[in-house]
Amino acid sequence: MNADETPATASPVPAPRYGAFISYSHHDKVAARRLQRQLETYRIPRRLLGRATPHGPVPARLPPLFRDRDELNAGADLKASVQEALAASRWLIVVCSPDAARSPWVNREIIEFKRLHGEGRVLALIARGEPFASNTPGREASECFPPALRFALTPDGRAEGEPLEPIAADQRAEGDGPRRAALKLLAGMIGVGFDDLVQRDTQRRLRWLAAIATASAVGVVVFALLAVLAVRARNEAQHQRAQAEGLIEFMLGDLRKKLEPVGRLEVLDSVGEKALAYYAEQHADRLDATALGHRSRAMHLIGEIRDLRGNAVEAQAAFEQAAATTRQLLLKAPGDGQRIFDHAQSVFWVGYAAWKHLDGRAALARFQEYLALAQRLVALDSANLDWRAEVAFAHVNIGGVQLGMGRPSDALASLRQADELLRELAPKRPEFASEWAQNHGWLAETYAALGDYEHALREQQEKLALHQRMADSSKSRVAQRSIQNALNIISFFELALGRPHDAELHSRAGLKMADNLVLADASNMLWLGDACFARLRLIETLVAQSRHDAAREELTAATACVDKFLAGEARDARYAVGLRSRLLELTAQVVQAPGRGELISKLQALLASTDMQAKGDAHLAARQAVEISGAAAALAVLAEPDRRDVAQQAWKRVESALAPFAAMDDGAVLTPLARARLGLGDVKGAQALATRIEKTTYRHPAYAELARRLQTARGGSSHTSN
Repeated sequence: MNADETPATASPVPAPRYGAFISYSHHDKVAARRLQRQLETYRIPRRLLGRATPHGPVPARLPPLFRDRDELNAGADLKASVQEALAASRWLIVVCSPDAARSPWVNREIIEFKRLHGEGRVLALIARGEPFASNTPGREASECFPPALRFALTPDGRAEGEPLEPIAADQRAEGDGPRRAALKLLAGMIGVGFDDLVQRDTQRRLRWLAAIATASAVGVVVFALLAVLAVRARNEAQHQRAQAEGLIEFMLGDLRKKLEPVGRLEVLDSVGEKALAYYAEQHADRLDATALGHRSRAMHLIGEIRDLRGNAVEAQAAFEQAAATTRQLLLKAPGDGQRIFDHAQSVFWVGYAAWKHLDGRAALARFQEYLALAQRLVALDSANLDWRAEVAFAHVNIGGVQLGMGRPSDALASLRQADELLRELAPKRPEFASEWAQNHGWLAETYAALGDYEHALREQQEKLALHQRMADSSKSRVAQRSIQNALNIISFFELALGRPHDAELHSRAGLKMADNLVLADASNMLWLGDACFARLRLIETLVAQSRHDAAREELTAATACVDKFLAGEARDARYAVGLRSRLLELTAQVVQAPGRGELISKLQALLASTDMQAKGDAHLAARQAVEISGAAAALAVLAEPDRRDVAQQAWKRVESALAPFAAMDDGAVLTPLARARLGLGDVKGAQALATRIEKTTYRHPAYAELARRLQTARGGSSHTSN
């Protein structure tokens, strides 16, 4: 459908009476008034008048613009006068900001206009916030485009169709600026090229300056001409720089969005190198605020691409360059909230890159700086919910790093502060519910690291409940995956508490959701991996109930799932090793005598190709070590009756993998470590660990088996029997 066509389902509309309908949130009324004044009073250059365009001859001025001054509550219907104005408007201009993105009234006006005129006559003016920020976890509150602007209408009139990339002018300082943004909109409305309009506008200004100059004394004329030449030279230099920076931003922004889903980020590597070289040649102290803003944003984009490509060191370098730029901007205006916010985001990315680079100390320092900046924002405006949320996000990040550094008690304190803030903010701003749910997940992991699985279970149940209560959670695949993961972790915690029947129920519920996701997109390897882990969790719950026949039946489907995952284009090697280890470990627990020899060979091959020294932060490395050592323990148990040397070597590998984490209070780590020490004949060492586990709430069936073996060993056996 072209811009002039009307959908077949729409009713006939009168000839346009208004040049455009300006839709905006009441928070942006100043920007809306200024835009209306700029467009209605702008006199189109004479050389363009009457030029034939797809929208008809170029007029001398735009028809009047309609700017609605009222904003109804979310439950009200569109006023008849507003509906009439929408029908009688040739264009719709949406003043975009985070407030507009959250305004149901603005969203309804867009839907109504599209229903009447189609998708092609909607223009956007970015006043504040960031476009498409809702696609980036943690940045949803900065989104400036309303949903109806980001998605096409479905046949039944809902903004849930294919994703769109709306035509937008950017009046922010780091974008086009107010005047150029207005000219962009005007060019689109009258159907001429933006450059034509800018050129004619510039020429008209210069002619006006020249006329003023000729009326002055000769000396003044000379100086005026020199000034004009200087202005033109400066403008030309700025224009060329803006073009270069705009091209870089397009390639690293819009082009990246198109290439990332198909895995072609390597195409952007050379662009990133050119961008880095370009900005390396720029003298930051000679750039204005707009150019500095372009520079920092480009550095952020380059850093994100480097991170996605797995180049953590190079990503951190780009983030640090961006932080240096935003720091310089902040020094020029230390009381400017937007400058503080921009620098806070830069500092966050530097901390994030350090975290990914396994530099916990550097990450913690940056996240603490991020927290201090967020607190400065709240001091400026304590009523700003977005800024208060930044404080909560900083506490979440700090807690995650502290947990990764092996400091769960400190992490618990940080995450509780985040929980207190998010508990207050989420009812006022529904989009914060997702962040609140994730914080419950971090709290669950922290309690588990402290050995308190009862609290861990409750926190994970809170996370599940929050996700289930979110709007459209039954339709969103992202929400469905979050719910599926929560069910799987709840099953793990219930099993750790010695409740295998409850664990089985939640495991089956999670598996059903995982299978549905795989059916929706069989090419999504991440969802397939989730389904494989869910099947393995179900088998574990059946083994814990001594239902070995049922476990063997499920094992067939689990093996097929893991084989399919390993045959696909899985990018996460650790994920693949975890699946293989868990599959062989559980197979060993239900295998019958004829298959023991073949399974021993498979376990030996896996361990020979796997580095037992887990990598990552302390928390992640401990989980990884447990997964890998499970396969080694399974080999030891299978080999012990007939091949004592193989068994002893396997127990040594378990002990070596888990010993670095012996100071933790997590029974999931201590139980296999105690079992290995018992297998190596260290009854006293195993008993000491068992005593520590007894003081926690960890009561996994594996711990019950350890206690039984310890009792046998204390009864006189020189070594444990199997």
